[in-house]
Amino acid sequence: MWWWREVRKANIPLGVRDELERYGEMTVATALATPMDVATSPMYSLLHADRHHTLAWLTERRDIHERREDRLETVEWAILVWVVLGVIADIISVIRGP
Repeated sequence: MWWWREVRKANIPLGVRDELERYGEMTVATALATPMDVATSPMYSLLHADRHHTLAWLTERRDIHERREDRLETVEWAILVWVVLGVIADIISVIRGP
């Protein structure tokens, strides 16, 4: 729909994307928030050499979550409209009688 968030697809190399998805959003975001200067750490390259790709991937994941929330809200509104129309139809049928 026109009001759903546009997902900004990040142009990330496949190997880096696989590694980011292996660790997950929470781990990557936590690692970015806390300094991790241990060069032997498996996430060291993601946080320093591929930092731009890491940030772009987190933005993409956030957009995907936002779009999902937008879709769910649209479904909720559609259900509400159908319920209200059903109640109005029932009221009309009760008023008209058999």
